[in-house]
Amino acid sequence: MTTAADQLWDQLEGYGFEREERPDGSLPTLPHDITALTDQQLMVLYGQFVSWTAYAAMRLVDARAVEKAAKQNLNHSMARASLGASTEKTVAGRKAAAAADSQVQADEDRHTAALSLCEALDMVHANSESRAQFCSRDLTRRQNSRDTESRAHRWGV
Repeated sequence: MTTAADQLWDQLEGYGFEREERPDGSLPTLPHDITALTDQQLMVLYGQFVSWTAYAAMRLVDARAVEKAAKQNLNHSMARASLGASTEKTVAGRKAAAAADSQVQADEDRHTAALSLCEALDMVHANSESRAQFCSRDLTRRQNSRDTESRAHRWGV
């Protein structure tokens, strides 16, 4: 069975984009003292964060597509259950009967799980992106501190 996420990626691949492969290992952590890393170690760490950020973004898109499909399924099963509760005389009674339906409850559970995954992946993506930006700033700071000496010499300052 083809999922909404699969259909989305099929469309994106038609535009020339590829799915991000899962990076090796797990999402790294920042060291307590980033200045203790060599330039090469910091660049490797930065590259890892960029890879994990791209992967998290791809997984977030997948999760959002799954969440939207789960929401549609929930709405559909809620509507069917409301129609099946035609013996109820009030709207509140129909809604209560629909909410008690086992299919509606299962679809609510799937939607809640999909929504929770979206929220978690959004947090992982934001944290990974922030860590990559932190590494980038330190790489820039290091480069600029080296350039200050050579610029002063070149410009006669």
